[in-house]
Amino acid sequence: MKKRNIIIAMVLAMAMTTVGGATVFAADEKAEGNDYTIAYVPTTMNNPFWTAMMGGIKEEMEAKGMDVDKQLVTVDANSDQATMNNYVNDLIAQQVDAIILAPMDCTAVTEALTACEEAGIPVINVDTAVDATDKVVSIIASDNYKAGVECAEDMMSKLDKGAKIAVMNQPSGTACVQREKGFLDTAGDYFEIVSTTDTEGDTAKTMTAAEDVLTADDDLAGFFCINDMGALGCVQAAQAAGKEDLLIYGVDGNPDFMGYVADGSATASAAQQPSVIGQKALDAAIDTLDGKEVEHDQVVDVVLINKDNIADFDVTDWQ
Repeated sequence: MKKRNIIIAMVLAMAMTTVGGATVFAADEKAEGNDYTIAYVPTTMNNPFWTAMMGGIKEEMEAKGMDVDKQLVTVDANSDQATMNNYVNDLIAQQVDAIILAPMDCTAVTEALTACEEAGIPVINVDTAVDATDKVVSIIASDNYKAGVECAEDMMSKLDKGAKIAVMNQPSGTACVQREKGFLDTAGDYFEIVSTTDTEGDTAKTMTAAEDVLTADDDLAGFFCINDMGALGCVQAAQAAGKEDLLIYGVDGNPDFMGYVADGSATASAAQQPSVIGQKALDAAIDTLDGKEVEHDQVVDVVLINKDNIADFDVTDWQ
């Protein structure tokens, strides 16, 4: 572990302080396993997916004998890459030992990654792959391409060729692009895609876009959304328009969304395992700091959950 300067030592002597307005849990004594300080920098904490991933990180820290309250630093970039970059610079100044990071913008995050590289702080990239893959120790993400494939195959089994569908995407995120690509590659020319809209995976923005599509195409058959929060917006728009027969697909396996799948308001979700991603990310961070070799590309499987198999899963929590 790097030697702290006097200022940092004073910060670490405190039970809790802040970094750039974010909550920081500092270490004033060594944990049983190690005395590393790990930072978790997700896209936003306004999405239970990232909370579930943090849960996996905490569980793995506890399993390694670490003190979560004193060795984990968390920040919330609120879906803004500039804010995230600023927080990363704050974390570098604090001299954290490693950073687990999920970018909002895969290109714009390069500035922060370069700063970490120059400071000698390893970065574990989770969920959405950064463009500058050479600047991260490992990329740990769901099989996002397969998520799109699973949704397309299920939708094709339920709709006739030529059926009209709309896609709600998010081009700024590599994971989202991979999901869309998996869907489109699999569907080929089977569907008539009447529109593709960047709604950033946001429920309110997706609902507005879905309302516009339903107004323009009364015979729309379904929606493919790059995440469950966006799919929820489509559910709300469909309910408001009285369209109970629409097929609506999301990606994540968000427990809050599973109720809509169970009652038929939504069709399916390609479920991820964020807690597993978090556990693997923490392992990669500690192994790197311990001088061990870490696999650069790590893929975590997904599973399609629909009304037919939902009883086989505990949907009160993430898979």
